[in-house]
Amino acid sequence: MRDVVFWLSGAALAFLVTAGAFLLLANLATAPSEKSLNPDRAPGDSGHTLDLQLDRERLASLEPLPDQSLDLAVENEGGEQLSHVNVTLIVSSENTTLSDSRYYRQTVETLPAGGTANVRFEFDLGAPEQPVARPPAPTLEPSREILELRATTPEGNSTIRTVILPP
Repeated sequence: MRDVVFWLSGAALAFLVTAGAFLLLANLATAPSEKSLNPDRAPGDSGHTLDLQLDRERLASLEPLPDQSLDLAVENEGGEQLSHVNVTLIVSSENTTLSDSRYYRQTVETLPAGGTANVRFEFDLGAPEQPVARPPAPTLEPSREILELRATTPEGNSTIRTVILPP
């Protein structure tokens, strides 16, 4: 009887020591959440920042039709002039079985420090043509369109805005 009690207490002690060691190692491997959410700035980074301002009313009025337009403002919030700011609009479907992404690109040649440039995109939100050999799969809800707007510079400054349009 004494051997069984000794064996059970030894097994329980070994389990507790092992579990404690794993918990200690797991806590050492994690960083505080505020540290992991805010990336550190690279040394020598010039502090250029881009921002995209979208017209919410115009976004709400977009319809799944051809010949839609969207005006947006590209802002240079940094202290130096930027050149060759590429603004890209990617229109894709929420339905990932469709590979119908459409790309539209505009370039702002110069953007002064603290300045704003207006960019206008003419794009198609109409339903893409489906191949005849492949009938469309039945869905309960129509898929939504996703607009992804990116502004990038050759120096590596960038910003992205994503808009999901209602069906």
